[in-house]
Amino acid sequence: MKKLNQQQVSSRLFFLLTILSLFYLASCRVAFIPNYNATISKNIETTAKQVDKFYLTMLEKTTEEDGGRNYDKFTEEYVEIEVEINFILNQNKVRPLNKNSTRICEITLELWQKYKKEHKTDNTLSNGLIRLNRKSFSDLFYAMQVAEEGKKIAANPPQ
Repeated sequence: MKKLNQQQVSSRLFFLLTILSLFYLASCRVAFIPNYNATISKNIETTAKQVDKFYLTMLEKTTEEDGGRNYDKFTEEYVEIEVEINFILNQNKVRPLNKNSTRICEITLELWQKYKKEHKTDNTLSNGLIRLNRKSFSDLFYAMQVAEEGKKIAANPPQ
């Protein structure tokens, strides 16, 4: 067998360590996320309750038949809720590294505006649409809360 000299051993060892380092680094991922913000979390919770109450009140206290669901009867609440959703969106936009939470808020605002426009166009909402809209927003606000709570967990992981 051929005996390896010191330079060959060093060269092979360096090559092996380089390959192992590359595999190790390729398997690692660093994710930067913003810090948890209790104020935003509270605003999400408050707005979610406001939207839920909006649809539940419409479902339980009005009917389509008597014109009780005419758009004009809900204009003020639509505006108030849209202002709150915009506020949450803007709070998320100004935070660095917050692309996912911002996108959830954008989707929520777009959907709110779409459903408001449909109500205005049709001048009523059926029980089925109210339930569907309520569920859609419940899911979106849940996603917002999970995203915000995840930031708290990332900053203080369980031991």
